[in-house]
Amino acid sequence: MFPPAKTLGLMSYSAPEGATTKFNDWNWEKARHLLFRAGFGGRQEEIQTVLGKGLPATLEDLLSGPARELPTPKWLDEDKKIDPREIRRLGEEERKQLQQRNRQHTRELQGGWLQFMMSAPTPADMLHSKMTFFWHGHFAASAEKVRSTPFIYDQLKLFHDHALGNFGDLLRAIIRDPAMLRYLDNDQNQKGKPNENLARELMELFSLGPGNYTEPDIREGARALTGYSLEPHQFRYRPFLHDAGSKTILGRTGNFNGEDFVNLILEQPACAEFMARKFWIYFAGENPPEAVVKTLAQKFRNGKYDVKTLLREMFSHPQFYAAEVMGTQIKSPVQLIIGAARTLELSVSNFEFYSRMLFMMGQVPYLPPNVKGWPGDREWIDTSRLVTRYSFAEIIAEGKIPAEMDPRLQGDVDLRDPDMTEEESRLSFKNKKGRSGRMMPPRNLRIDFNAEKFVGNKSSPAEIIEGISRVLLAVAPAKEERQNLIVNLEKALKEKSREEALQRAVGDVILLPAYQLC
Repeated sequence: MFPPAKTLGLMSYSAPEGATTKFNDWNWEKARHLLFRAGFGGRQEEIQTVLGKGLPATLEDLLSGPARELPTPKWLDEDKKIDPREIRRLGEEERKQLQQRNRQHTRELQGGWLQFMMSAPTPADMLHSKMTFFWHGHFAASAEKVRSTPFIYDQLKLFHDHALGNFGDLLRAIIRDPAMLRYLDNDQNQKGKPNENLARELMELFSLGPGNYTEPDIREGARALTGYSLEPHQFRYRPFLHDAGSKTILGRTGNFNGEDFVNLILEQPACAEFMARKFWIYFAGENPPEAVVKTLAQKFRNGKYDVKTLLREMFSHPQFYAAEVMGTQIKSPVQLIIGAARTLELSVSNFEFYSRMLFMMGQVPYLPPNVKGWPGDREWIDTSRLVTRYSFAEIIAEGKIPAEMDPRLQGDVDLRDPDMTEEESRLSFKNKKGRSGRMMPPRNLRIDFNAEKFVGNKSSPAEIIEGISRVLLAVAPAKEERQNLIVNLEKALKEKSREEALQRAVGDVILLPAYQLC
């Protein structure tokens, strides 16, 4: 079973001395590190390929390949035929059916995106998916408020299409994005009655950061965004609602509109620095060195906000492979779940299991806690969430949900939907009978994977544990941990089939605190 709470000491867990290496040698550890951070982790053969190619050729592969096509939901065209203005005229039963349909399509969209990320065939596809998720967290919007699956899908496609493109182009697109306009109430922003939500977040969270704009800039920016509104399923500029008067924003005066506002933001040196810092935190870790941020920002600005330029510079920087960076980042729930599913090539009998685990760990796509997105880092490992993470590892090791595990994993209720509050959702997990429209079949879960692929020609338990660890862990097991793994495998090989013993060994490795790090 998973370790008792007192052994889940991730807060004080540190890499064994010598676990990282100097930058001047390209080695297995650095190749693995790059795949952990530029993706969700690498399979053994992928790490070996990256090791053999070296860093420059690998970066060329990561940043030059064509993107996969994002699948289009089969229900999208039908949902776009629904006119929100007509919903108020529906009867109570018809409205309930429509709400249930919206919940189901939201779940399908969330699950489909997870599957798309898990099925990334190459490291380049992993990077593209990870960047798409980065933009989702950066420009956070919630299905709870947006309440339109076409809006949510179109925003996801926007992030997918711009994942490795130009940040300026994406910033210009976001002020015309229907999901964002509704989420931040800009569809209510009009001349004489400005709504400042989008203007504020555009500068504070999306581009400049606190301290690099003023309250008057927000008020004037909101005026520039008046008339940026919606039709039933698309953006519509309404000139009669736009304030065409003179405005002073970020020290410049003119009859600015939304695009002018964005261009003024992009002219600020603080914009490149803000984004370089955010990229470093996402891919490398907290507290980025100021000298590194300034170097990256200068490259980003000189490259006219080309994302590939910034990524290439970051992934090439010696500090990215420093001891204080490698193996020190706490995996987000998405990183943890997607990484395990893809690296182990898990086969699950019910895909909703992943959504449920993400909910319990605190990160469901398109259900961020607020416009700031997910806080991340140590917020991921409070007591409840950390136990859930170890439960996930135990389920993989067992290939099923043990009977004594968290009852929320045994129930019949799906993850929180757009019509449920946090408290309602938590209560519904405890109610095994559930509520109409939220029933899913997670019982009799089976999880399978081929643990033999970690073994190859290795024969001894020590060699097998070494092979598993060097693929799955960013930090080498401590001496005592390694010895326990070997003893447990020796025992399992005597008592179980080889397949069961190897699956248990993989589970024991991912039960280590080090597996929570990348």
